[in-house]
Amino acid sequence: MPYIEILPNNFHLVIPNEPGVYKIFSLNENGFPRSINRIGGIDNEGILYIGESKNLRERLRMLWRVLKPEYLTTAHTFGFNYNSVPLLQEMFPINTLAIKFEINQDHINYESLLIENYRQSFGEVPPFNGKK
Repeated sequence: MPYIEILPNNFHLVIPNEPGVYKIFSLNENGFPRSINRIGGIDNEGILYIGESKNLRERLRMLWRVLKPEYLTTAHTFGFNYNSVPLLQEMFPINTLAIKFEINQDHINYESLLIENYRQSFGEVPPFNGKK
C-alpha cells in the first residue's frame, strides 16, 4: 500500500470506516520515509507514531483536525505532541507527513504488539508515542 499524505483536505476519505492500526511517517523529497536515529539503532522505516482505532477514517480525520490550527482540538496524541513542540514541526514539516494503515479486528492488541516490537528493536517506543 502506498503512503497517504496527511495534508490534503479530504485525505481521510480514502480510508475505510473499519477497525485497524496506522503508522505515521515523514517522507523525504523522493516519497520515501526519512530514517530516524533511535537509541538502539536507525529506524529505516521512519515510524513516528503507531496508533489504533475502531474506526480508522474517523480517527485519522481527528488527526487532520488536530494538525490544523483553525480547529482548536487536542484529541490526538501525535497531533498534540506535534503542535506543542516547534522543534518537531521543523524536523518533520506537516507537508511531509503521511500514513499507512492496516485493517485489523484485534486493533488494540495489534497496536500493542507493534509498539512492543518497535521497543524491542530500538530500545524505545516510536518518537510520538511517548507521553508529553
